[in-house]
Amino acid sequence: MARFSNGPDHVRRRALAVDLLAPLDADSLRRNAFERTRRIVAELDVVDVMAVVARPVPVGVLAEALGLPDVSADVAGVAAAYHPHVSPGAAEEAALTRLVAVCGGPTELAAARIGLLVQACDATAGLIGNGLRASLTGKPAEQPVLATRRRVGGEDVTVSLAGTPFGAGPRACPGSRPALALAAGVLEALRGFRLTEGEPAWVSSPNLRMPAVLRVTRG
Repeated sequence: MARFSNGPDHVRRRALAVDLLAPLDADSLRRNAFERTRRIVAELDVVDVMAVVARPVPVGVLAEALGLPDVSADVAGVAAAYHPHVSPGAAEEAALTRLVAVCGGPTELAAARIGLLVQACDATAGLIGNGLRASLTGKPAEQPVLATRRRVGGEDVTVSLAGTPFGAGPRACPGSRPALALAAGVLEALRGFRLTEGEPAWVSSPNLRMPAVLRVTRG
């Protein structure tokens, strides 16, 4: 993946991801995220936004835009285990194997597709969860991704993202535009909902600040 590469490898692999994102239309992403969210919540009295919307909807919409089937379940598994400091288990390895096959085999282009989907999973879910909580409570929106990790000289290095939600410089997130569009579509579809409980439980992670569970119902 580009983010765990350096030098010419990073430049080449990042360019693949940028090229995949370039044709995507933000309005279409927002509209499709809105419609998919509305279908999901239509028959539910209480919705755990983080479980049934915040992760599967952005990943599903992005996968469709990239010409792939809905692989949101496998992406969620891989997203929890793809950092170099995490040791994936058998389930995550199996999910990755399926994603590689769906994305065209073990090539850098397939890795770029998987990287976009995986990086869209928790980060976009955090935008949605934190944005919804802020709009329903009046509290400031939390930054979802607090830090990231890079591999330098065979060692993991933690990089703070405080004050720069999408990073900066040559390693800035190339997916900020589609991420914001996807989050906007989901949040628009959840207008008129209210929280069913007080302060949510937060994800236990040094890198992420986002609700683990966020239950809402129609106001």
